[in-house]
Amino acid sequence: MTKTGEAARPMPSIEPETLGETWLLYQKQIIIGAIVVAVGAGGFWLWSRSSQIKEEKAGVAFQSAEATFMSGNKFLAQAELEKITSRYKGTTAGTQAAMLTAQVMFEQGKHAEGIAQLEAVAGSAPKALRAGIQALIGSGLESSGKPAEAAAAFAKAASEAGFAVDRDMHHMEQARNLIAANDVAGASKIYKEISGREDSPFAGEAKVHLGEVSAKP
Repeated sequence: MTKTGEAARPMPSIEPETLGETWLLYQKQIIIGAIVVAVGAGGFWLWSRSSQIKEEKAGVAFQSAEATFMSGNKFLAQAELEKITSRYKGTTAGTQAAMLTAQVMFEQGKHAEGIAQLEAVAGSAPKALRAGIQALIGSGLESSGKPAEAAAAFAKAASEAGFAVDRDMHHMEQARNLIAANDVAGASKIYKEISGREDSPFAGEAKVHLGEVSAKP
């Protein structure tokens, strides 16, 4: 005989109805889940704390090397800075050490070495310092007599800059090097764009340079 109504409904599976029953039925899964979460949180805390300690140690070491540099002993400072760059790569102070080392090398006429130093840390550098690294690379290339490559580096610096005024500054350097590389059209495009924005502190200078390049045959 076919059952109808309540009799036709399947018996429900037993489900926990109280917090106590839930714990009794799933205590193993809950414990394992809690351990996984705790280990994950603990691992993240340890990683964060380790990074913080590394940053602090790098900062102290860089301050010492910078003081040596400012005292006029650049050769000793360079040795200290290179150690910091190698030991604390990826930190703010480690990147600053590489940048200062490159400047010392540029002063010594070692432009290729300084550029290599900067390129080695560019990929792992904190975002706030990436524009500065590319600008320094541009300066090194410009001093090496490579204006086209320098212009490309300043373009990268502009793309990494976080503020409009910094972007315009790097673009102005890019345009100057483009002119030196005989790319007047490229420089004119930059000057025209910046001169058209009255809010840019470089608008007036860009207008002057635009007039100069436009007057060239």
